[in-house]
Amino acid sequence: MNFLNTSFIFQKIYDLFHDQSPIQILQTLIRYFYAFLDWFWPFAIILSLIFLVGIMYCVIRITQIRTEERIEFAKAATKIEMPAYGSNPKWDRVLSLVESDNHSDWRLAILEADIMLEEMVKKMGYRGVTLGEILKKIEQSDFTTIGEAWEAHNVRNAIAHEGPEFLLNQREAKRIIQLYEQVFNEFKFI
Repeated sequence: MNFLNTSFIFQKIYDLFHDQSPIQILQTLIRYFYAFLDWFWPFAIILSLIFLVGIMYCVIRITQIRTEERIEFAKAATKIEMPAYGSNPKWDRVLSLVESDNHSDWRLAILEADIMLEEMVKKMGYRGVTLGEILKKIEQSDFTTIGEAWEAHNVRNAIAHEGPEFLLNQREAKRIIQLYEQVFNEFKFI
């Protein structure tokens, strides 16, 4: 157990180098280094081969996973069943509500359009507890009308939270419904 004793180790180092010049010390260190390399190189080659095989396995597996993901995303994109234009009864109801003379129907039209927006983004594979959380996760490159969706959703939130105190005229309600329509048209949802 002397190798764990630091004074023993320093004594051995001193005995090894005490009567040598710096060049002799360097030569001795180089000799020990080459002796170590003679002993270590077979293990280094074996370890290098093992790591090389591991790297090749990881690259192949990552490529397989990416291919599987592309296939799954393509399947998910084709699974979204979007109704043909003009054949969405929910949207027809929203349009009839916004054309009504009743103030509460305009609010209801916006609320129902927002529900349709939430259904659409969930069918597209986005997840979240609320529509606001879902919209935060969507990137501009995936959803070019995200600004319109946010603006329309914020009006819906104002209607839902402020209730009758939120002032809404028919012209503004139609403008908000047009924002929803732009979003739905991007993904051919209506």
